[in-house]
Amino acid sequence: MSFAKLKVLDFTHLLPGEIVSTLMSDLGAQVLRIERLDSTLNERLPPVVVNQGVADSLYFWSLHRNKERIKIDLKSPQGLEIVKKLVESADVVIENFRPGVMDRLGLGPEVLREHNPRLIYCSVNGYGSASKWGTKPGHDLNFVAETGILFESQDQSGKPIMPSVFVSDYMSGTYAALAITAALYEREATGIGRRIEISMFESALSALAVVGTISLYLNLEPSEIHAKYPDELPNHRVYRCLDGRYLAAAPIEPEFWLKFLTIIERQDLLTKNVISDRDFLSAEIAEVIASKTLANWMLLFSDSNCCVSPVNTVKEAVNFLPEGSTRVLTHMPHSRLGNVPQISNPIKQIYSKKEEAEWSCTDTARETEKKLKSIGLTDVQIEAMKEARII
Repeated sequence: MSFAKLKVLDFTHLLPGEIVSTLMSDLGAQVLRIERLDSTLNERLPPVVVNQGVADSLYFWSLHRNKERIKIDLKSPQGLEIVKKLVESADVVIENFRPGVMDRLGLGPEVLREHNPRLIYCSVNGYGSASKWGTKPGHDLNFVAETGILFESQDQSGKPIMPSVFVSDYMSGTYAALAITAALYEREATGIGRRIEISMFESALSALAVVGTISLYLNLEPSEIHAKYPDELPNHRVYRCLDGRYLAAAPIEPEFWLKFLTIIERQDLLTKNVISDRDFLSAEIAEVIASKTLANWMLLFSDSNCCVSPVNTVKEAVNFLPEGSTRVLTHMPHSRLGNVPQISNPIKQIYSKKEEAEWSCTDTARETEKKLKSIGLTDVQIEAMKEARII
């Protein structure tokens, strides 16, 4: 089944759910966001750009390219009927409320699948509805703390370092998109939809799959494992350069290690063991790397193919790949913000036929009217709903 024919109803309101619908949209699906009448938290999150008297959140627009948007009062009987009408022709519903919220609105999986047995209903939440903590609120920081990820990232004083990316949000969103794809494949054979639930806690915990297995089997804390089996070795670490920039060196394989030491003119270090002599080797190499700027080193390593990289900024990263590589940066035209830069996901670059010119954002007022007319409502009915604050 082509993703271009998929219809997705998106009830999400925070990052983990919004990542799911963004991935589906990038793959070509027709995503319709069902939004509340007043603005949501992520529509106000900084940085905010004010243009033409309207405040736009760059956070919000980084996640809502190529989606249609309508605003509906889900607590009104008329709003509820509109949603159920849309569900009849939908393939997928995505929501990331705490368990029980959609049920109380009359939009739970059992109710909606009565209207459409082929519907795939995906929920992303903190701990799973079967957990005693099912209704407990939480955000990415809570889950990376509870799963041990923060404990694994400490500065020299032992203070946990907050990750610069939202680990549980992105992992749970990616798992959800994968699960939806599997359910769609299954539906081709059975003709029946499926209920999917993704736990953010479990998604974050899965990032520790390797260290978790080692830790539990050896009955050691991850910090003890790193002390006994260090992952920061002279051939797998970051070095400071003369200009204060950093170089990431990972010449783990023997042939790469030889090339690396040859380029830094320290072949004499080949007689040392990278594990038992790691402190000596690291200090010796650090002294050499500190003698030149990052740019100088990257010039020397440019044709070496020995797993050496600059520690880039985001601006450098989007221009890092050589000319002719896959496109990692696109732009979404916006009526107030102009062309908004968007970092593409790699799946889209391989499989989606959408071109950069087709990336767009939508006006909720126009899209709401257009969508309501598509399910049979008249101009008179739509105006009456506006006056009653249903849409």
